[in-house]
Amino acid sequence: MSANHPAKRVAVLATDQVSGGNLLTCRDILYGIQWRAERLSDSRLEFALLSPDGEPVTSYSGSRISVDGALDDREWDVIIFPHLWIRPEVLEPLQPQIRAWMRPHLARDRMVVGMGCGIYWVAGTGYLDGREATTYWREHDHFAEMFPGVLWQKDKVISESGNVYCTSGGTAMADLLLNLAIRLFGDGVARGISRDILFDIRRSYDFAPLKINRQRHHGDRLIEQVQVWLETRYSEDVRLADVAEQHGMSLRNFARRFNSATGEKPLAYLQRIRLEAARDLLVHSDKSIKHISLDVGYSDSSYFCRLFRTQVGVTPAAYRKQFCGEP
Repeated sequence: MSANHPAKRVAVLATDQVSGGNLLTCRDILYGIQWRAERLSDSRLEFALLSPDGEPVTSYSGSRISVDGALDDREWDVIIFPHLWIRPEVLEPLQPQIRAWMRPHLARDRMVVGMGCGIYWVAGTGYLDGREATTYWREHDHFAEMFPGVLWQKDKVISESGNVYCTSGGTAMADLLLNLAIRLFGDGVARGISRDILFDIRRSYDFAPLKINRQRHHGDRLIEQVQVWLETRYSEDVRLADVAEQHGMSLRNFARRFNSATGEKPLAYLQRIRLEAARDLLVHSDKSIKHISLDVGYSDSSYFCRLFRTQVGVTPAAYRKQFCGEP
C-alpha cells in the first residue's frame, strides 16, 4: 500500500557498553511499527542499527549484538541514542566520528531521542546548550558537571526541547517510541503498539503534552511562554481572557497573535492538549470516563464526551476499547 510513498527513516546508534536490553527493545518496537505501518498507513518505515565501523558491538553485560551497517552519509528522519551502562566519557574516542555523523542531522533539526546516558553523544556537540534535557537519574549530577551549559531537569522522567527528547528510564523509552509512531504514522499504527507493549503501564508522570505538535518554531517568544503555560495548566479551569491578561495582552490581541504564530486558535490548542491527555488516561489508567473528564479540565463529562467524539471520531469508551481490548 505504501510502495509509492517515501519511507520514514530511523537510525539507532549502537556502541560497545550499550544497554543491550534498551538497544534490542528499540529494534523490536521499531519492527512492530514497521510491520503495522506497511499495513495500516500510506507510508512505511525503514530503520537500522548502526555502529561506528559496522561491526557487532558488545553490550555492557557482554552480549554480542549484530548491527545493520556503519555510520554513513544517509539522511535519517530520527536518530536514537540508547542508554549506556557506563560513564560514557570512556567512549570519548568515538565522539569525533559520531559527532561528524550527527552534525548534518542536527543542522536540519531532525528528531533526536536520547535514552538515559545515551544523550551524552548529543550533549558533547554543544547542541543542547541552553536547552532542557534529562538523563539517567544516577548520572544527573555528573552530566551537569560535564555539560554545564545544558538545562538539566533532574526531576523529569521525560524532557522535550524542540526536536530533542530525553528519558531517564525504560518505561519512558517505550512511551517515546509510541509517540514516534503517532507522529510518523498516526493513531492506527500506534494503537497496536500500545496494546502490545504498554498495556500494563500505569504512569507516575504526565506524558500527554509531549504528544502535542507544538508549532514552536514560529519565533514569538511570548506565545511560546503561553504554550508552555497551557501545556502545564490544562487541567485547571482555564479562562483565555485571564491567560491573555497574565501575559500582558488583550484577549483580541492574544487570539490574533496566537493564531498568527501557531496557525491555531488558543481554544483549539487547549482542547488538543486536553484531549491528548484524555486519550493517554483512557489507555494507561483505570479511571472512569467521568474522572478523566475532570482530570483534563472538563467538569461536564457529557460535554467532554461530545467533544471527544467530534475531534477523535469515536467515543471515549470506544477509544479505550480499541487500545485495551482484544485485537
